[in-house]
Amino acid sequence: MSFCKICACGEKVVFERRLGYPENCPACGRKLSEFRTFAEDDPMVAELMKEKDDSADASITESNSFPGEFNQGKQYVLKLFNGKEIKIPSEGCVIGRTETGAEELAEFPSVIRQHLRVVLKRVGVFIEDISRYGTLLDGQRLIKNTPVRVADGAKISLCNVDAEIVVKEGESK
Repeated sequence: MSFCKICACGEKVVFERRLGYPENCPACGRKLSEFRTFAEDDPMVAELMKEKDDSADASITESNSFPGEFNQGKQYVLKLFNGKEIKIPSEGCVIGRTETGAEELAEFPSVIRQHLRVVLKRVGVFIEDISRYGTLLDGQRLIKNTPVRVADGAKISLCNVDAEIVVKEGESK
């Protein structure tokens, strides 16, 4: 028998043993211990998933601030304090001195080769610190390898390099 938890972000996390669920939601990083466990075939699961889809569709219609199919015509960029911009592809990327943004970050030795993972999902933009030296989001240190949802204009510090996530209209890739 399989079990599942429905996270607040709408992600359905399936696992085999009743207490064998992962610690965090793979989509948003929330602690799954905060959510109720269901049998995967429980009719309540389908009902909850439908509610999540309906509320997500309503908020998408109202705010139009989600990437992917709901954000056509938008380009996400990481704007550095020196004015340079790193374009984030719609499939997401790893930002670092040997990855996406290599040219823009070449002058900053404190930013490592693979520093930050950026993922664009239907429910928003997620970043994940994958560096040795750390990343700050609005002044708070991120927990390594834990995805966190960010809003437009969020201040991100890659070691000592300040940047912010910006949405540009009409420049989608």
